[in-house]
Amino acid sequence: MAQRLSSIEVHYRFVRSLSQGAKSLLSSAAEPVTMSKKTSFLIEGSSVDRLLLLERGELRVFKTSPSGREITLYRVRPGECCVLGMSGLLAKAPYPAHVEASAETSALAVDAEAFRKLFDTDESTRHMVMEQLNGLLTGLMTLVAEVAFRKMDQRLAAFLLDEAGGGGKLEASHEEIAGHIGTAREVVSRLLENFRDDGLIRADRRHIQVVDRQRLEQVRHDER
Repeated sequence: MAQRLSSIEVHYRFVRSLSQGAKSLLSSAAEPVTMSKKTSFLIEGSSVDRLLLLERGELRVFKTSPSGREITLYRVRPGECCVLGMSGLLAKAPYPAHVEASAETSALAVDAEAFRKLFDTDESTRHMVMEQLNGLLTGLMTLVAEVAFRKMDQRLAAFLLDEAGGGGKLEASHEEIAGHIGTAREVVSRLLENFRDDGLIRADRRHIQVVDRQRLEQVRHDER
């Protein structure tokens, strides 16, 4: 397990700062976990008995409405922790959302009692929790502002640009995109058709290619 700790030290600065005794506690309380894409890790209302430290992959944290519509709250990547999970674990409270792997993911799952002990006794662990909490609150404030003030075509344009990255390509179904931005699949399909007709993207089933990044940025910032 010491070798696995070395592999997550690359991503988690607080692990490198732990004393030898704290590292021994972490090592003895952690076990490797692997999840394929779409594997559920936590569901709303469940107890949080483990905290994941990611080596590779990605988690998606999302809420589901009574009608089944989804909206992505945030993602967790190597170097990050699920802050809602940490909060529920430390407070011994039910988890308020859902978590699933959005890619092939490997991690170390740290026992809740051991992490609570680290939080109580280790300053670097407490600093990490507060740092991650600050990042989450900033991100959720941005999400609230987007939902409240930005039109859906702006939010879709922002999603396409962020997810496509420098290569300009992404793979996702209309249903999956709708789940990320919090709308209906039909709305996404209609907007993608508009973007395609305007020459901003090419779309073929699950494959989307950004064709005109500059104009899509204009949609994102409503400069039309």
